Amino acid sequence: MKASSLAVAVAVLVVVACSGRARVADATIESTCAAAAKGDRRVDVRFCARQFAAYHGAAEADAWGLSKIAALIGVNLGDDAVYDIGSGKIRPSPGGGAKGKAAMDACAKAYDSVGLAFAEASDELGARRYAAAKQEMARVAALVQRCDSGLAKAGARSALSRYSADCQQMAIIGIAITGLLK
Repeated sequence: MKASSLAVAVAVLVVVACSGRARVADATIESTCAAAAKGDRRVDVRFCARQFAAYHGAAEADAWGLSKIAALIGVNLGDDAVYDIGSGKIRPSPGGGAKGKAAMDACAKAYDSVGLAFAEASDELGARRYAAAKQEMARVAALVQRCDSGLAKAGARSALSRYSADCQQMAIIGIAITGLLK
């Protein structure tokens, strides 16, 4: 075989091997999300797969890696909420007035704590302390609910419902995937 023919043959083998690996990696994300949903019915498999598919490196990750990535996605969601509140991109509804603004400031602190809870969960996962990681992620629901109820008490409609739902779902996913680890 000539050198140029050998190079073409190697290139074809590399392309075939890489394309097959991508399908296996996608199946790993989907199968991990499905296994997490079997453990906890609240896991939204489509949301789970969509979040991981958008995260660099998730396609190559095993269940442990996906649990860490779930925590890191949670950090990003919490930080995004804090930024959107601080920048004025998300504001309380007009009916909230000064109480709505105060409630929104409290929400910024709550979402900062959400990001911190996910970051601490990531650290615990890195140290393979799974129970502690699950406890950190379990804090998320109370934090976002505190924000939502504070806005409701102020008479303001929550402008953070998407962040609330996404953060809670990532915590559920993270806990469920962490539960798969031995």
